[in-house]
Amino acid sequence: MVRSPREWYRTARSLRRQLGRRRNRAGGVRTISELRTRVITGIDGRQDTVAPAAGSIATEPRPADGGRLLGNRSRSAARSRTSPLPLLGVWFFRGLLVIPFVLMAPEIIALILGRPDSVANVSASTADVLGTSSFLLFVMMLTVTPVHTLTGWRWHLILRRDYGVAMFFTAGTDLTLAALTTGDTFPGGPLGRIAGHTFLVFGTLSVFLLIPLALTANRRAMHWLGGHWRSVQRLTYVLWLTILIHLAFLFGLSSIFLDALAVSAPLALMRLPAVRRWWHAARRARTHRLLRVGAAVLLIGLFSVGYTQLVAELATKGGAAFVQRPPSD
Repeated sequence: MVRSPREWYRTARSLRRQLGRRRNRAGGVRTISELRTRVITGIDGRQDTVAPAAGSIATEPRPADGGRLLGNRSRSAARSRTSPLPLLGVWFFRGLLVIPFVLMAPEIIALILGRPDSVANVSASTADVLGTSSFLLFVMMLTVTPVHTLTGWRWHLILRRDYGVAMFFTAGTDLTLAALTTGDTFPGGPLGRIAGHTFLVFGTLSVFLLIPLALTANRRAMHWLGGHWRSVQRLTYVLWLTILIHLAFLFGLSSIFLDALAVSAPLALMRLPAVRRWWHAARRARTHRLLRVGAAVLLIGLFSVGYTQLVAELATKGGAAFVQRPPSD
């Protein structure tokens, strides 16, 4: 019996459906949304941004064991979602974001209420507290990707956006307070207070660079900008450079600038494409363990030296600001 073209089409469609069911039973995907979820799960997070985790969509070749690797990843992701520890970790690190505003709250409230010496106190504290806090938040944002490279963890990737947006608000508050209260230190009106010296120019430029990064730190911006979104987020590296230049002009080759270099060096090294690719490959293949452990100890040690000094600086100046007794320097 000769079949009509419509019957042939129905037969071909039925065969495709049967083939799809067999692939699903072998570990394939069943829906477009599941395919999208697996692609996003395979993202490497190669770029530090203040937006949700994004990076190369290149996935590993399918193993010959019928998708066992994908199954292991799915089970690992399921355990991460059900375990309370990753969730507690995320909210613990999110809780740290309010510290700069808690430390400055008494002086800001006194400034709003017009109490005596409130302007001088805010003028003396805002750069030490909010400025240092902004850089620490930036460092924490930059740390997210190296931690993933070293360990393979994914639960913390959302913190990249959280810390980036928090840095924007902290640095913006610092710039606003500086423009309003630092007239005794930098004469020339609000503009002179934020751009009257070279280090102020680079500090203000850093804050303005945060604006496009913060505005595009969402999925809607990613879809709207398409391929240009990644180019916008690469401003993060320009921001990194302007911050270091700002600190170099402000402190010279001492103090906080050297601490900033100490935390920046390991983070920059782990972003080198060759280093990142080698580490990912060695971790997945479980090779070069002694070399990786030794390198990790050195990198974490150098990072810790600078980071602990910055935290100690914030604790000292922040505690003084909280009790409204900022240092006179």
